[in-house]
Amino acid sequence: MESFRMKMLEVDLNEGRAEEKSISPDLIRKFLGGRGLGVRLFVESINPNVDALSDKNPILFSTSPLTGLPAPSMVKCSAVTKSPLTGTILMTLVGGYFGTGLRKAGYDVVKITGEAGESKILQIKNGSSSLREAKEYKGMSTSNTQKYMKKRFGEEVEIACIGPAAEKGVKFSSIIHDDYVFGRGGAGTVMGSKNLKAIAVSGDRNLPILLKEEFDVARRNIIKKYSKSKSLDKFSKYGTAGVVNAVQERGILPTRNYQEGVFECADKINGDYLVYNYVKDKETCFGCPVACSSISVVEKGRYSGTVTKGPEYESIIMLGPVCGVKEMDAIIAANQKCAELGMDTISTGNTISFLMEAYERGELGEETLEKIEREPVFGNERAMMELIGLIGNRIGIGEILGEGVKKAAEELGFPKLAMHVKGLELPGYDPRGAKGMGLGYATSPRGGCHERGLITEEVFGKPEPVDRFSTEGKGELVKETQDEMTILDSLGMCVFPLHNSKVSISDLAKLFEATTGLETEVSDLWLAGERAWNLERIFNIKAGFTSEHDVIPSRFLKEPLQKGPSEGSTVELDKLLKDYYRERGWNDRGEPEKEKLEELGIVAFFNF
Repeated sequence: MESFRMKMLEVDLNEGRAEEKSISPDLIRKFLGGRGLGVRLFVESINPNVDALSDKNPILFSTSPLTGLPAPSMVKCSAVTKSPLTGTILMTLVGGYFGTGLRKAGYDVVKITGEAGESKILQIKNGSSSLREAKEYKGMSTSNTQKYMKKRFGEEVEIACIGPAAEKGVKFSSIIHDDYVFGRGGAGTVMGSKNLKAIAVSGDRNLPILLKEEFDVARRNIIKKYSKSKSLDKFSKYGTAGVVNAVQERGILPTRNYQEGVFECADKINGDYLVYNYVKDKETCFGCPVACSSISVVEKGRYSGTVTKGPEYESIIMLGPVCGVKEMDAIIAANQKCAELGMDTISTGNTISFLMEAYERGELGEETLEKIEREPVFGNERAMMELIGLIGNRIGIGEILGEGVKKAAEELGFPKLAMHVKGLELPGYDPRGAKGMGLGYATSPRGGCHERGLITEEVFGKPEPVDRFSTEGKGELVKETQDEMTILDSLGMCVFPLHNSKVSISDLAKLFEATTGLETEVSDLWLAGERAWNLERIFNIKAGFTSEHDVIPSRFLKEPLQKGPSEGSTVELDKLLKDYYRERGWNDRGEPEKEKLEELGIVAFFNF
């Protein structure tokens, strides 16, 4: 039987040339693809101490052997680089059609180094690549960039582009594909520093499946499980917005910069309210029967005519309750404004809410607010909209806020009001009523993030609820969740269908083996997830991060919630970390033990 291989395109923007390389089956076996493979290729390509915005920081776009195949939900493409926001390793993903388009264009991974002398587009089509002029798109919104690029390159191209925010160096700028987003940590900022406006991919490459009969059996088994899932039907209707009620009921819905855990107007921003008042259509990622993405339209009022994808749960919470905003019209408009500028909605809302709290405490001088026309108080949706524009264009206070909440709070003198971990702004779950989430935030390799390990047993009570206030067993639970997420990210599978059906890691092992011809046990996938997670940890240690950075804001440690179902609760982080380090096979300093790295086959990457 032939060996399964993947191909990587290495693009040097300094020299304006590209080279094709083969990826060995051994790397595929150990790291699968997507996030895991991207991380493995990234760490061998960079000195961890380089400036994230230097031409020596590569950015890799990495797919999986499963991406683009006729199996449901295998849609994710990973971007791996060093974050300009946090200084950590950064892994961020996008759904939609970009990953499929990249593979059909002839490559499984694209690695980009250097810096173009002027704005460029990387075009990849059927195994060939070229750098095209992009001056005409400079300063354009992400929607207009994609619109005019399709006129130029053809409607069939899939595009990943940056907006004005990345061009101006906003540290939490995103990469936009359609309205899907490589969202967190500033991957768009890295592209902007390279003068790379966009990547356009197209082609008709046949994607290999080595064991077609076995693949079809595995695929049909997954589809059958999808069809029997009532939970997946509900998720299809509401998408991620459907969990607003569950988070509110647990008293962990961040409100007014995480000062509270319940929002008085939650019934005006939940999934029901969105679906019945704004959703006009549904969209789906490549080959996925779920169609969880909504197209929402504001039909009257100040924001009449606004059309946006989503908004997703995180955008609703961060541009809604976290900023004290109760109008869904404004949340939809803010979501779309962030998309057009190319900014992460979580970081944007979090950073604005910091400013609002500082202002309400009377701790900001008049000179700081010189160019703000509207008073930045919680609930002032017009001030929020104004601040989004100032940040995206780095005007006035937006120059400071565009550095991210950590640096902004330090510069303005109020670091304790900044809700972040390692510089990455926290998302939409208050950890005081979900202790495992607090541990997950503290230990996420890219900083305060739910996507590296959402403890659904705590925040949603499924698949089986656990005592969300207890610290017992949370080290093991968080480790398992993080490793599972790494598996899914590496296979390119969307997490939502897996967690809303009875699809198992065993099902995915069979699909991977049938695709690649590589003998794959369930234990092999678990080892691959753990292997990539530890490699990310090693990078961060080499970049200067220690256990002292595995912290969460003191608000969660010392300020109990004052009302709601999680009233009186804080996070006992020290106890949780000791348990977690032990489960990981790390020492008391949070460093992987040599025996653990030998077990995972990555000891060569860590200098003891």
